[in-house]
Amino acid sequence: MPMGTIVTVCMLIGLIFSVPYAMKPTLKRLPHALSLLIGSVVFAAGAWNTFWHGLRNLTNFWGVAALISGIFMMLTALYIIQLRSLAPGLNKTKYLYLAGLLVSFILYAVTIARL
Repeated sequence: MPMGTIVTVCMLIGLIFSVPYAMKPTLKRLPHALSLLIGSVVFAAGAWNTFWHGLRNLTNFWGVAALISGIFMMLTALYIIQLRSLAPGLNKTKYLYLAGLLVSFILYAVTIARL
């Protein structure tokens, strides 16, 4: 399976497991082990996108897109995991990076669908 498809699926997973809690903070949180697992997968895909593909291809569109979307994925992963020391800062800007992840997901998904 192409890595772009894997990253796109991880973006969708990140959105599915973060947006409901961002929109309605009173929802019961996921069990910690599950949020840690999901967040770790999303973080790993974001780190790959940022550090492996993004930084190595900054001279083309998809390299820059990978860098930006990877950062959004890692921030979303931290929001899913709910690290105590990062939660206040993440909560203040959550709509910004969740919107950025949504735009990134749409860009990737439309591009893959057109292939």
